Amino acid sequence: MDFAVALLVGNSGRVAAIWLALILLAVIAFFALALPRGVHRPRQITAWLAAGAAQRRAEAERRHREAAEAIRYADEITVAARGAANTAERRREECQRAQAAVEDAWQAYQRADATLARARRAAAYGVPDAPLTEQEHADRAQALRRSAQAAYRRGDLSDTQLLDALTHRNGWDPALHPVEQELVLARAAVAHRFSAYQDAIDAEQAAWQASDIATAAVRSLRQEVASAEALAEAARAVLPQSSRPARGARRVAAAA
Repeated sequence: MDFAVALLVGNSGRVAAIWLALILLAVIAFFALALPRGVHRPRQITAWLAAGAAQRRAEAERRHREAAEAIRYADEITVAARGAANTAERRREECQRAQAAVEDAWQAYQRADATLARARRAAAYGVPDAPLTEQEHADRAQALRRSAQAAYRRGDLSDTQLLDALTHRNGWDPALHPVEQELVLARAAVAHRFSAYQDAIDAEQAAWQASDIATAAVRSLRQEVASAEALAEAARAVLPQSSRPARGARRVAAAA
């Protein structure tokens, strides 16, 4: 009885050993089949394993670089969008100032036009036509100079108009009667104020155009930010936890 049990136990051990040997052979065969063609020797296997490890490291480094680049781009485009938003805000403020300048220029033109209307009514009565003495001519020249300088300080004359008045060119005649001289001055003021009004309108249109461009740039950059942030979030998931940059940290540093 004891002999039979011992025989049975011995047979079971041999069967287990056989199965273990078969499994080991199967693993070795599977591993051999997985090897590339021509790789059978230990050194070749070691080299193949090292090459595979190096390839995996290179692939991991490539993914790391691409992920870091995606995060860096998201940070940079966010800073650019913030700068574009600030620029758009400044452009809107410039539009408001340009609108105010147009209104001021229009009001100044209307005042100059009203002054011209009064000068025309005064000149309609006519002025005495008598020879001037040398002193009267000098007095009128001095009055013209003072009137022109005062009008220039008010903004009613341009630099060129003031120079013409002081040098008695382009219709500025010191021999004219004060009433006629006032009419010449009023006409020059209207011409200058209307030109300034037109310049203000042009500046306002340019300001609105610049504002529209800045606003469109903000919309475009915000769309780009949304796409870049989505890619950056996916990139952060690829990176190891220890090497993930804090969200917004680099962005704040770049903005500073």
